[in-house]
Amino acid sequence: MGFLDRFKRQKREVSMDEVLETELKVYKTKLWGARLVLLFTLVGVGVGIFLLLGILGRISSPSPVELPLLHRPYIGVLNINQVITIDYTNRIIGRLEQLSRDPNCKGFLILFNTPGGSPAGSEELATYLKELAHRKRVVGYVESLAASGGYYIASAIKPLNANRNSVVGSIGVIMPRLVIKKLAEKIGVQPDDLYVGKYKDAGNWFRKLTKEERKYLRENLLNPTYKNFLEVVAKNRGLKMEVVKKYSDGKLFLASKVVKILVDRLTTLTELKRELRKIYGPEIKFYQIEVAQPRR
Repeated sequence: MGFLDRFKRQKREVSMDEVLETELKVYKTKLWGARLVLLFTLVGVGVGIFLLLGILGRISSPSPVELPLLHRPYIGVLNINQVITIDYTNRIIGRLEQLSRDPNCKGFLILFNTPGGSPAGSEELATYLKELAHRKRVVGYVESLAASGGYYIASAIKPLNANRNSVVGSIGVIMPRLVIKKLAEKIGVQPDDLYVGKYKDAGNWFRKLTKEERKYLRENLLNPTYKNFLEVVAKNRGLKMEVVKKYSDGKLFLASKVVKILVDRLTTLTELKRELRKIYGPEIKFYQIEVAQPRR
């Protein structure tokens, strides 16, 4: 092999090395590009899943449970505007307790627009509000109605403010009943209960109560509950029992007629908020508290 042939062969070998090296660099570049694409894809998928779970969590959650992102002092405003039940009471307490742990929450403004309801539910919420008042400012305001169990709760807040045209009272106990015997007979329905115990059937809607059943229900349920109601109002309002009894025959009263008795003073929501701004500063916010709806 001559010198020229050897030179051409070495040149081809060098050229092949250069081509392989170039192709290797291109391959590495493409590999890194693919890795970056894969990385961004995985990040995108992860973010998408995170957002989806957040959306699903909000959909499945009956109501917002997070703290308000106000980043400044605020007063939580709770409107009690439903019939009082144990479930409603527990949901209210849960939300208030959560907000009470927020250092930005300076207190609560409780509005009353309720006809009352469960004696047990009223007792639970009244007791909780008195305990809460030791940790946060609790202001009560009867906006339109605080009757029966609603007043039971409102009486626990001191001082109790009210709109002059709002209605309070209805201090008493009732056990609603219907007798549907005639209606049942028309549509062909009749009771066929099995029970053990003389009074187990007391309150059956297919017949009227007997005198003995009326006495039993009154003495064992209605009267003790009524007595508890009077004692709670007397204690919460700082009134003598003789005074409370004058307003405890089930009557409703215009707030302006029972100032210094069932309510402490008359005002308006606008004026009440103005007073709170004087205490906490003009920048204080009023945060409307949403209570979670029951799961279905």
